[in-house]
Amino acid sequence: MKSKIHMLLLSILAMGSSLAVAADPVVTVKTETVRYDDIRLISAVGAAVLYGRLQSAAQRACGGPLETVPLVQRKAFKVCVDDAVAKAVADVNNPMLTWYLESKRGKATENASTGSSVAKAR
Repeated sequence: MKSKIHMLLLSILAMGSSLAVAADPVVTVKTETVRYDDIRLISAVGAAVLYGRLQSAAQRACGGPLETVPLVQRKAFKVCVDDAVAKAVADVNNPMLTWYLESKRGKATENASTGSSVAKAR
């Protein structure tokens, strides 16, 4: 039996050394590879495990962990991590993982058992 190895490349625009350098035309792109071939994405537990891995990879790629990011850059760091995780979840394209992300953001309904992702309008 052939086993597929699923990999996700998490591409993120890394923050510059200062928010004042935002106009700098040089952009550094960092990538992190997140393996999830060992996770069953049919339950909230599996989705939570992958979400945690994506969150950790995004933090590393964005220059973290949070505790090492200077206070003046923490807002940009959070935006970087949130955007990277959202892109990675979209790339995985799994209803349970999408539901989990939306539940973390407070936008999901209680429809995880069907595997469908339903967002609340705000």
